[in-house]
This record gives sequence, structure tokens and C-alpha cells, in this order.
Amino acid sequence: MTTDWHFALGLAEGVALGLAAAVGIIAVRGGRVPGWNRRPVFRRRLWGQGALVLTASVALPSLALAMIGPGAVQFAFTLVGSAGMLTGAALMHRARRDRRRPGGPAAGPDSGPTSPAS
Repeated sequence: MTTDWHFALGLAEGVALGLAAAVGIIAVRGGRVPGWNRRPVFRRRLWGQGALVLTASVALPSLALAMIGPGAVQFAFTLVGSAGMLTGAALMHRARRDRRRPGGPAAGPDSGPTSPAS
């Protein structure tokens, strides 16, 4: 009886990771980002690479648990997956920063130490 909900959770995770991977592939190949992220993303291909790294690192511990089972090797895969999540999030954050402005997207022409005092 317990295998039914394990199968359903695995299927739901597979669908969610498949959608996340598809979004990353579309961003890398075509430079398109989903509508809720389109405006603040300056480097769309880098954002897609970060999304792919993040997706793979989320899937890694689950796949290791399913293939190998609990133990030291699965724990090592979980640590590698955690490092991948941080790397993917850092890439996605970096893609939101504008290279032309040192302060990032929030920095406007009047912000910074050289702006005149009013």
C-alpha cells in the first residue's frame, strides 16, 4: 500500500523536474525566459544554465536514493547536490545583474556616491 504514494510522489517530482529542465533548455537554446522572470533577467542564457544546474542538483539525491539506497554514497550525492543548488542559484542571481552598471539592476542613474545632493 505504501508503494502507491511513493510512486505518485516520484511521478510528481519527475514532472516538476521535467518542466524545470524544459524551461532551462528553452532559456539556453532560444534565450527565452518565463514571463514571471523575463523583465529582471539580463543574461538569459546564463539564467538557463543556472536553471539546468539547479534542476540536476535537485534530482541527484533522489536518483541516488532510488538507485543505491540509503548510506554513505547517497549522503555524498546529497552533498554534491547541495553544492549544485548553491551554484545554480548563484548563476541565476548573476544573470539578473547588469554588467554595464556596477550596482546591478536596482542602481539607476541617480544612485551611487557621485550623485548630487538635493
